[in-house]
Amino acid sequence: MNRYVIGRSSGFPLSKSVLASLILAWLCAGCSRSPDESQSTGNLSPKALMASSPKLLAAGKQAYDLNCSPCHGLKGDGQGSAAYLLYPKPRNFVLAKFRLVSTWDYTPTDEDAFRTISRGMPGSAMPSWAHLTEEARWGLVHYIKSFAQNPIKIGPDHQPTSVSDTPTGRIQVPPEVPDTPEARARGRQLFVVGCAGCHGPLGKGDGQQRQEDSEGFPLRPRDLTAGIFKGSPESQEVYKRVVAGLPGSPMPASLHLYGNAAWDVVHFVRSLSSDEQRSRMEMKRFRIVAKRVEELPSHPDDSEWRSAPAVNLHLMPLWWRDNRPEVLTVQALNDGKEIAIQLVWSDATYDHTAIRPQDFRDAAAMEFSLTADPPFFGMGGESSHAQSVNIWMWKAERQADLEPAFQELDKIYPNIGIDSYPNLLRSPLEQPTRNALTLESDPTFVTGWGAKNIVSDPTRKSAAEDLAAQGFGTLRARPMADQQVSALGVYSTGSYRVVLRRPLKGKGQNSASIQSGTTTPVSFAVWDGSAGDRDGKKSITIWQDLFVEK
Repeated sequence: MNRYVIGRSSGFPLSKSVLASLILAWLCAGCSRSPDESQSTGNLSPKALMASSPKLLAAGKQAYDLNCSPCHGLKGDGQGSAAYLLYPKPRNFVLAKFRLVSTWDYTPTDEDAFRTISRGMPGSAMPSWAHLTEEARWGLVHYIKSFAQNPIKIGPDHQPTSVSDTPTGRIQVPPEVPDTPEARARGRQLFVVGCAGCHGPLGKGDGQQRQEDSEGFPLRPRDLTAGIFKGSPESQEVYKRVVAGLPGSPMPASLHLYGNAAWDVVHFVRSLSSDEQRSRMEMKRFRIVAKRVEELPSHPDDSEWRSAPAVNLHLMPLWWRDNRPEVLTVQALNDGKEIAIQLVWSDATYDHTAIRPQDFRDAAAMEFSLTADPPFFGMGGESSHAQSVNIWMWKAERQADLEPAFQELDKIYPNIGIDSYPNLLRSPLEQPTRNALTLESDPTFVTGWGAKNIVSDPTRKSAAEDLAAQGFGTLRARPMADQQVSALGVYSTGSYRVVLRRPLKGKGQNSASIQSGTTTPVSFAVWDGSAGDRDGKKSITIWQDLFVEK
């Protein structure tokens, strides 16, 4: 902005003396609160002032190694084994350049770190860790600080007295002014002048696109109409972002807005999205109840599903994009012997083939922890057998192979020429033609099929695969004799409905055994083929609680 806009400014430039007096007036209004109020931690628990101790650091290290190191690295340098799958990139704790801070000098308070760990960062792959104990989360706060190459210190509280002043310490948020239509109109004017260059005149993030952060990674302005707030969408937290900016990003501080003008901008920005939108962006843990019934449904259209309680889970893409599946609806039923789980999600395109190299298929999967205390939700942990996970995966391509016939290359390339090996299972007079396709070939020469790899077997009768993993890069199919999962998926009216079914009692090693009357940690993943999703490029949930009724 090329002039100061303060409080109820009429738009004319203000002299520095008038400016200083106005800022001082606002500061005095803010200072009328008690010291405890000025350093309020919002909804944080009374343990928010928990001091570091050897015991707490040990708890933090244990939680970090299990849950955080796959992304942030064991050394805290942001180079974990999953980092290459993630965008935005994991934070480098060694450099200690944090985004969500409540201080003028860009140093995070312990409360800032605790809030981020507990809530996660919508708009990134950083999930909520609110299900961890409070001690573990405070331990994480102090353990993460120990990675910093320079001590993390907060300067003395010094609030701004003029635009040329350099404030330090905690941001002191003045009392919030009423959110009225007039205030939002003023906020819109200030937004157009100072924010629209990046966020666009309507806040859709369609302004200046060529941006990067302090480490050289590309960034895009936030679409404020989508309700994605990396920091909390609470008014006081948005106020801090407005006046102090986002360190390490192109989002600058706007000290000249400090006071009523900043509140007007806050109210306008929050009005661009709804509470429902903002809530949907946050990763939360839910309880999924597998209701007890006499007979299990095997098809998504079975009427029994109408009696099953539905839970809407929030999905996050590991490589963030705006066009993505946002919600996965999960229902579960059991008959005391088997369990059936239905997954429903929206998808504008029906991607059921991956024959061409540029094509990827849609898919969905659910992951079971083999222990009550689950490992890292992204493919399990690497340290022991106890950190293995069992995965049931449905693929649209597999479904299409069963209905009505196996998808061969000639479906996409009708004029293809194929060199085939002789079929040793047939006599010379019964040999297929030179252009023999997969099902007419000898499995010996279709190497994956011949090696009894279930992923390569074209004669399988289920669209599901029963898999196991123990960390990134370890996903493998379980033995054919142990494959018990059946699945059926239907695509219609822009959405998928997939039913996965299996006996409660697992078979073989690394198979989840589910007991009636108990809770099992589960998580989910969805792949959108039209978006190029495959392997680790997907949208996921955090661990959820699956309770099986007796």
